[in-house]
Amino acid sequence: MRRIGAHVSTAGGVVNALTRTTEIGGNCLQIFAGSPRSWARRLYEEKEISSFLNESAKLDYSPTFIHALYLVNLASDNPDLVKKSVDSLITDLKNGQVIASAGVIVHLGSHQGRGFVSVVDQVAGVIRQILNATEETPFIIENSAGQQGKIGSLTEIGELFAKVNHPRLKLCLDSAHLFEAGYDLRNLSALDTLVNELTDQGLFNQIVCLHLNDSKTEFNSRNDQHENLGDGKIGLLGLSQLVNHEDLVDLPIILEVPGDSGFPDAKQIAIAKSL
Repeated sequence: MRRIGAHVSTAGGVVNALTRTTEIGGNCLQIFAGSPRSWARRLYEEKEISSFLNESAKLDYSPTFIHALYLVNLASDNPDLVKKSVDSLITDLKNGQVIASAGVIVHLGSHQGRGFVSVVDQVAGVIRQILNATEETPFIIENSAGQQGKIGSLTEIGELFAKVNHPRLKLCLDSAHLFEAGYDLRNLSALDTLVNELTDQGLFNQIVCLHLNDSKTEFNSRNDQHENLGDGKIGLLGLSQLVNHEDLVDLPIILEVPGDSGFPDAKQIAIAKSL
């Protein structure tokens, strides 16, 4: 059975994310381990941990991914911002370990016009620092939509994997980001080219998650905007070709779409299951 779920709220406690997953018909999930727009982070308490572990085992919901907060920038030239980013990610990875998370998914941030070459050693060093300060949880890099300054092209990620060279470094592919960055998922030959590029970059065997989102913006727009499945520029055929590609068919799927009320809902999960 394929694992299909969505990003769900933890309002009222992390265990409530499992209830919300049930409500929308998912069997895996993604959460924030704190506010996505605040540096404030705390470690989960024992009662929260045991409740989550017991309930997720009973429901057979897995994997659980944690998404890092949006303020993270590992390429910043501001030491205070880098430190806050590191501290928040270490806390997220520690929380991930105690709830048996499959990893923390991270947007690496922006080089702020300085160029990737000028920051690659800094970013690689910071990732190593975070991995060395934690024990088990994977650090999962998400590909970017190609926005100016944002780090996360497959070439850049491949270079970081080579520099960091750590078994807990993994990759999450976002369908909207791929399309917006110039990979035409509507075209089967482009999908094969994508798989070949992932293989050439040494990334293919490191993929652990697929963010399944349609794109509100045009192909190669370099503009990150998610849309409900089938309502965007990729369309259901392109999304179906992606999730059913013979080399990607076993990946767990996480939706990050607006649904009808601002978050993924049962209708969107049903569409994903039908692809």
